[in-house]
Amino acid sequence: MKTNQLVMLTVFIISGIFFGILSLFDLPASVTEWIISDVILGAILYISYLVITFTYGSSQRSGYRSNKRIYV
Repeated sequence: MKTNQLVMLTVFIISGIFFGILSLFDLPASVTEWIISDVILGAILYISYLVITFTYGSSQRSGYRSNKRIYV
């Protein structure tokens, strides 16, 4: 599995556990709607971040590598 797939799978599992625990407590509908809307907003922001990163990201390796060789 790729790292992105593993991260998304982990997010779905954690979200499922979270909503499962929330369903055990009888929360008012307004609180549940707020939580669902926050999760949806977070997913939209994360997907837009990924799109922007893949679109404008550099394909070069990150990090500094010096071209100078040191001979002893």
